[in-house]
Amino acid sequence: MKKRAAQETLPIPQIYSQEIVKIRIDNPTLDTGSFFPLLDSIDASLYRRRAKNYPKLPTNVEDFVLPDGWKLGLHGEPFLLVDETYGKNRLLMFASDWSIRFLSSCSQWHSDGTFKCRPLLFEQVYILFGFNNFMIPCVYCLRTKKDENVYVKILQHLLTIASQKGVILNPTRITCDFELATINAFRAIFNAVHISGCFFHYAQSLWRKVQELGLTRLVNPSNARRSSKFSNEARKNAKDWFMAAIGLALIPPNLVEKTWIEAMDEKTPTHRSSVKFNDYMVSTYVDITSSRYPMELWNVNDALRKNLPRTNNHVEGYNGRLGSLFPVHPHLFRFIECLRDEHVYQHHLAEQSRAHVANTGSFFAVNRGIYPFCGNGSR
Repeated sequence: MKKRAAQETLPIPQIYSQEIVKIRIDNPTLDTGSFFPLLDSIDASLYRRRAKNYPKLPTNVEDFVLPDGWKLGLHGEPFLLVDETYGKNRLLMFASDWSIRFLSSCSQWHSDGTFKCRPLLFEQVYILFGFNNFMIPCVYCLRTKKDENVYVKILQHLLTIASQKGVILNPTRITCDFELATINAFRAIFNAVHISGCFFHYAQSLWRKVQELGLTRLVNPSNARRSSKFSNEARKNAKDWFMAAIGLALIPPNLVEKTWIEAMDEKTPTHRSSVKFNDYMVSTYVDITSSRYPMELWNVNDALRKNLPRTNNHVEGYNGRLGSLFPVHPHLFRFIECLRDEHVYQHHLAEQSRAHVANTGSFFAVNRGIYPFCGNGSR
């Protein structure tokens, strides 16, 4: 309980209740009421324990000041590289000399945000990764707002930091989700960069549309078997139709429009919502002149041919890693402690991965051993 009180931001009474419940679940016959101390007798000591290890916790984002020691890495090097307050919002950016230099060596970047380990008062942890035969998280951003302006601020700050360190940031390819604010910001700062949406997120968006339109039982064979409403042929056509939609992201761009027209003509299911899905595909992805997302954003055939990662799955895996390493709802200072340790570990992984690449000439063949949370880096 003392450890949780020191590390978490949950109210002490809530921690107290949770610990009692846990003990009673583990020991059903134990009479906790006869020996467990009253909350009134220990809450003051638990609050003192919380205050002992850390400065006073901030109550708002606008006017708290981080003590100098909390701006440094484990070796006393600068770690908090940006601390900007604008209006009622705050942006903190953590990185180090080695991670900025690694990012400058990478022509391919990945970006993603996670909510699992964000400290209170902040909306999200946004992370920029560099890929140079292996993937490394390089810059961690705490932000209170998610919009295009914040993404632009982050990238502008990065360029300034790199310039101060005498390195150049010039990514040629960036993989991100389909959030237009992210895409627009990268295009504004790196106007020649190729922005690629995550193939997994593309497929996920199609599946969400299928669910929205009530086509799940027809398209998903496991669900369809439980209903006699559709014939085997109808199920097969529906599956082929949906898989054709997903497969558009993998074929050469010049074949996309022709392929989808053929799929619509030959495989569209007889269902009241099928036409709506066809219209969605055309207006959102396929139409060369007016689709919401241009083909170069969601089509990953180029990455497929060059054996580059086509998804952000490895990034999603890293978010899972952070969720297992960081406490639930860490307060800001506990978050910084965990992030310092994690950043040092990532430095180790970067060196280890570089050695493997030098020895084997390929990262994808060995990445499960080096970077177990990445999964298959070639996806």
